[in-house]
Amino acid sequence: MTNFRFSGWALVVVGLAAGGSHAAAQGNVDGHKYDKGATVTLQGCVIAGQKKDTYLLSQVKEWPAGLSRMGKHGARMYWIDKRGDDMKAHLGHTIQLTGKITDVEKSEIELKPGDDGTGLLVEIEGPGRDVVTPAINAGVNPATSPNAHDIPITLLKLKVEELKMISSSCPSTR
Repeated sequence: MTNFRFSGWALVVVGLAAGGSHAAAQGNVDGHKYDKGATVTLQGCVIAGQKKDTYLLSQVKEWPAGLSRMGKHGARMYWIDKRGDDMKAHLGHTIQLTGKITDVEKSEIELKPGDDGTGLLVEIEGPGRDVVTPAINAGVNPATSPNAHDIPITLLKLKVEELKMISSSCPSTR
């Protein structure tokens, strides 16, 4: 039994900046750096998910820095145990989170067409509530896997010990 609070909100960390274009072929080259019990620091921009009270951390920098963005089961993504109110207050801000990894599990993201028929959405499956966002926000390039519907990921659950605002805005993606 885990001690996570996932009631009606979710924050998932996507788009890790680490790794090269051959990350998928490399597998888990980072050893135990991201195992249960390890401490990590993440910095990125808080954006809203498609579903109410869901949030994503995009444009992420991760410490310790990884050689690849791949984990044991696929690309690393974090599920954050922070209340939705904490994240809503930081929409559009750059924040930094530090915490311990409490669990590492195999999960997946699902590619599906957007409700309006344009663009692809990514549904990130996690404990409690799934997070839905445009594929670009999740760092997923549908062109590299045009026939893939379910993409395996390594989901790291992070118990946040410290959250601080770095900037009241997010860096431009252009």
